[in-house]
Amino acid sequence: MSEQWRSYQERGSGFWIRSVFWFGVRLGRPVTRCVLWPIVAYFLLTGRAARRASRDFLRVALRRPVRWGDQWRHFFYFAATILDRLYFYAGRTAAFDVRVDGAELFDPILESGRGALLLSAHFGSFDAMRVAAEQREDAFSLRILMDLSHSEALNKALRAVNPAFLDAIIDSSQAANELGLRIREAVAEGDVVGLMADRVNSAQERSVDCRLFGRAVRVPATPWLLAAVLRVPVILGLCTYEGANRYRVSFELLHPGGEAIGSRQRMDFVQLQAQGYLDRIEAHARRNPYNWFNFYPYWSRA
Repeated sequence: MSEQWRSYQERGSGFWIRSVFWFGVRLGRPVTRCVLWPIVAYFLLTGRAARRASRDFLRVALRRPVRWGDQWRHFFYFAATILDRLYFYAGRTAAFDVRVDGAELFDPILESGRGALLLSAHFGSFDAMRVAAEQREDAFSLRILMDLSHSEALNKALRAVNPAFLDAIIDSSQAANELGLRIREAVAEGDVVGLMADRVNSAQERSVDCRLFGRAVRVPATPWLLAAVLRVPVILGLCTYEGANRYRVSFELLHPGGEAIGSRQRMDFVQLQAQGYLDRIEAHARRNPYNWFNFYPYWSRA
């Protein structure tokens, strides 16, 4: 995998997102889910690159020939989670059944006040996980690392729904030194900083070669370099969409933090931890393959 995912443009997505959100606000979720059907059909029929990426991934994850219905379900799950972002950001969450596993991992972090890194992936719904964190009795502050220059149509629509959308965002497109300072400040204040760790953002970003489903893939080194420098716990957070109104959030400890890692051992640490992260992603994706939302050629090419 490389940064080529950036070359996959939001093909007509501005119009479709505005349309879905318009229906979602005025007609409600049950009716708008019906509107998703023709939209999913359009993208499934015309999105050759995304359809091929879906087929390639599902063939590996399902370990059987991919049927048309598999790809329909894959695309529909993605569309359903996009629609649900509207309701999560608007605070209209009462109709959702969100189960949480592993929330107790945050208890010692909150007690220590030292913050943590929350690594996720383009898998399921990050927003349902964010809502679950905010609804804890002892809710913690979650800052999200996001490149605001990407998915501009969706970000604009979310800002229209919730003008406070940007308050919890750390824009990852800013200069590296400034970005590092923002993250360090957030962690020092006891915040949990959430970031995706499954895509390389640019050719200049440091990365490591790992394996996913037995195939070579490049993932960013930055999350683990941050963990080594900040010496904070690292938690994996994934939220699986289970159909209808059901989501399941899973938190797992990837690294306890606290230990000093010398510069000579740092890349060995990054390699080991990045592969461990991907091993857990693989386990979740094997159980719930239709939640995999990297609709581009993910694996490295020779």
